[in-house]
Amino acid sequence: MTDILIASHGHFASGLQSSLEILTGMGNKVKVIDAYVDDSDYTPQIEEFIKSAKRPAVIFTDLKGGSVNQKVMLEAADQKDIFIVTQMNLAIIMSVLLDSEPLTKEHLQDLIVQSQVELLEIPQSQQDQEKETVNDFFE
Repeated sequence: MTDILIASHGHFASGLQSSLEILTGMGNKVKVIDAYVDDSDYTPQIEEFIKSAKRPAVIFTDLKGGSVNQKVMLEAADQKDIFIVTQMNLAIIMSVLLDSEPLTKEHLQDLIVQSQVELLEIPQSQQDQEKETVNDFFE
C-alpha cells in the first residue's frame, strides 16, 4: 500500500479521511494535515511524513499554488519518489489507496485521468419525468 498524506486548508483533509473511513474502512491508513485551524506550524508534520514514508509515496494538496501546496513543494523538492498531487478529490485518493499496482509516475497519471471531475447532464425528458414523480409523491 502506498503511504499517503492529505494536506489542506481547514478541515478538508480530515473530512476526506472521514469519507475514506466510511467508504473503505481505511481512513486510518492515511495521514492528514488540517492547516490553519489553529496557530500551530504544520511543517514538522510534512517533514515527518517525508522522513518516514515508504517510497513511492503521495502527498495530496487542495489548491495548486496555495500556501499548503507551496510548503509541501518546498519540503519535498529534493525528495525522490514523493509524488505531489494537487487539486485533490476523493476519487483520486481512493484510487491510490485501493490500487494494487506498483505506483509509478505514469500509473499515477492514469489514475488522475480516471478520477477527474465531470459534468453529468440529465436529458430533459428524464428531468421532466423525475419532477412529475416527485410532485406526485407530495400530492
